[in-house]
Amino acid sequence: MKKFIEKYSSWGLITGASSGIGKQFAISLAARGLNIVLVARSKEKMLLIGKELVDKYDVAIKVIVADLASEVGIDTLISETNDLEIGLLVNNVGREDSDHFLKISTKEHVQTIVLNIQVPLLLTHHFGAKMVERKKGGIINMSSIVAFQGVPYVANYAGTKAYNLIFSEGIAAEFEKHNIDVLAVTPGFTKTNLAQTYNLSGTPFKPLTPYFVAQKAVKDLGKKRLSIPGAINAFLYWNGKFLFSRKMNTRSFGMVFKKALRNSL
Repeated sequence: MKKFIEKYSSWGLITGASSGIGKQFAISLAARGLNIVLVARSKEKMLLIGKELVDKYDVAIKVIVADLASEVGIDTLISETNDLEIGLLVNNVGREDSDHFLKISTKEHVQTIVLNIQVPLLLTHHFGAKMVERKKGGIINMSSIVAFQGVPYVANYAGTKAYNLIFSEGIAAEFEKHNIDVLAVTPGFTKTNLAQTYNLSGTPFKPLTPYFVAQKAVKDLGKKRLSIPGAINAFLYWNGKFLFSRKMNTRSFGMVFKKALRNSL
């Protein structure tokens, strides 16, 4: 715990922290002694999580209610953390659109781009600059197993996750000399609010737990630049990298998502 705090300072900030993987990141980091900034739109959920963390781990908690898809939300987050030394940033907030591309409105597509791409970019730029000044820190960006190829029925979402992956790899190389660890996390199907529309019966996929994804990411931070939780996701990654063509990868992922989304397509 002492080494973890020395490496990443005393505060960790998690966006999308009111449930799912974000909540589990908060638990995992608090267990390592970090004080936690919880950021989401649901104040009640975050207050409950905060109380749990204080009672169990005796850490300090700050709850920030903000819609990060808005300029006001970003400004609120920045202003309310100016006096805190944020040494570990977890860009977890995101949204997913699952359907035929043309059935999803352009407004929804743009909202996905803003939340999945613009928000991590803005927060990484702001908090990353402070980490560079201190010569230490860590950034975790949530990508996805769909980031490695185009995927029908989640085409825009997969594109945003490809950005998260490539962006992470690029800044990891830039920030390495400043002793800042950058990690991209690429889970597959996970038991979160984003996955409620999926029906995985009849497929070989068993959803990961948010706990497993967060624990593996924190374990991999500082050791790897890419975290792939789950054996089947690792298999898909290596299979797609060395055996399948990109066209074949897109076709196979499309078949999986067509079946998983059969109740809504």
